[in-house]
Amino acid sequence: MARERSSESIGSVKASLRAFEYMAWAKSAPGGAKVNLTASGMADTVAPPQLEDDPIRGEQLAMADAWTGTLETSDQCSRPARDNAHDAFVDAVAARYGVPPDHVTPTLGASLAITHVLLALVRPGDHVIVERPTYEPLHRVPDILGANVSRLDRKFEDGWAVVPDRLARLLTSRTRAVILSNLHNPSGTAIDRATLLEITELAARVGAVVLVDEVYLDYCFPGSGATGGEAVDIAPACTIAENCVSWSSSTKCFGFAALRAAWIVAGSAETARAIRTAADYLHVDTPMTTVELGARVIAQADRLTRHAATVASAGQNIVQAWIDNEPRVAWVPPVAGITGCVQLPHLMQDVAFATHLRERYDTQVVPGTFFEASGTVRLSFGVSAAALEEGLANFSAALDDLG
Repeated sequence: MARERSSESIGSVKASLRAFEYMAWAKSAPGGAKVNLTASGMADTVAPPQLEDDPIRGEQLAMADAWTGTLETSDQCSRPARDNAHDAFVDAVAARYGVPPDHVTPTLGASLAITHVLLALVRPGDHVIVERPTYEPLHRVPDILGANVSRLDRKFEDGWAVVPDRLARLLTSRTRAVILSNLHNPSGTAIDRATLLEITELAARVGAVVLVDEVYLDYCFPGSGATGGEAVDIAPACTIAENCVSWSSSTKCFGFAALRAAWIVAGSAETARAIRTAADYLHVDTPMTTVELGARVIAQADRLTRHAATVASAGQNIVQAWIDNEPRVAWVPPVAGITGCVQLPHLMQDVAFATHLRERYDTQVVPGTFFEASGTVRLSFGVSAAALEEGLANFSAALDDLG
């Protein structure tokens, strides 16, 4: 009987972890839309291009060909080989950011990086300030860890900018961290170097760290040769001040989502030590294949970034031309990357719009509600010109239907 009661008790336990609403939607949304305008990362680099007449087909084939070959199973199961691969990955990231290797910590995907950094640096009861709108885990994870979360509004009418004066009014003696994204998710706008420096100085006055999700910054990483960020002076937060931490991964700009290679770069060795300690609670050591192939991704980062910039520029030009002729919508043009945040007509519900667009026109966009940007949709333009133009025509038709 005791065993039966125990089983019944276990069966009645309710989950206490709040669902990640965007990911739950992404996994439950019907797949295979004819026009899919949801991807925020580049298509798999290792996959051959789909269109025979694509003007960048030659470069796509060359990049895919650079990844042919095999990995020896015995090497992937060797601890000494793993240690060497780990060191090579750390050195590659450190060289890219221009920091000492002991400032770098490997991790598994930028999503885990969020939890990894916060587990290391934030304790229950700490005050944390998080931008809004933003990627959901940036405000959910500190809440899960017991932090008191305040929100720093980034507004469409301000160009989605971070306003330092607005931040100053939120800072207190208990503030432990300020959490931002750069490039901003979902809008693709940038925090320039001067603004970021002002933010770090404000945070330093109360002993806070500035944590920046930079998974989209690789689309216009300084010195990469990509054209997207030339008009804005941008720098990784970890290179701005010692009280900063940056993280990114191979998923978005580089086209290696399945690899889960990611890195955290701290502005100081002391902070990096705390982050490395947290790794022992999460994954201990990163998998051998992840760091070995991740180092190869970093070695080709500039080439991959330039390719992504070519794709992004072509798509953004098409979207901008459509917006210029579609008075019912607006956006703040993204600095780089393949996504932007399109504002719908006043009072139009984004979830209902996205549902109608999918059901009536077989075209998928991401409702802005999942990024706390209700009344907008996140639209990807990293697809072929023909697909993008068809999707935008369908977008206008859906506006006709619901207007």
